[in-house]
Amino acid sequence: MSLETRNPHQYQTPWPCGHGGKVWWANIHADVHDEAVIEQAKCLVDAALPQKLSTYFGGHYYSFVTREYLLNLILFYHQDHGRFPSGAVCVVEQWAWQGESFKREGKWWFAWFWRFKSRDTFKAPGFWVQLPMKNQTTN
Repeated sequence: MSLETRNPHQYQTPWPCGHGGKVWWANIHADVHDEAVIEQAKCLVDAALPQKLSTYFGGHYYSFVTREYLLNLILFYHQDHGRFPSGAVCVVEQWAWQGESFKREGKWWFAWFWRFKSRDTFKAPGFWVQLPMKNQTTN
């Protein structure tokens, strides 16, 4: 993900998710480049897991990263099956991500990284969201 500035080294899609409707950029990892398909997938994510604008530090960023994860999950499904999934999907919770602060160019930054831990350490469940059928979204 990139906040407010597109990363030219990543395939990304603009998504108005920031405070005041600011556009953030979600990384697309699936091999899907059809903008109409990507927009439909974003509508599914918006319906199933709306963006949270949290008051605690990093909460809205975590919400966006989780939505970006779900977007890619949907796009990988579409890539493999030629259609969108519907129904219940389990999204990994914060225990699967590790937040780290680091200093770069004289400023403090915060980023989420995937934890590479054994399956035995994942004791807490994720959370379930209900993906609507494509015709149940507004777009």
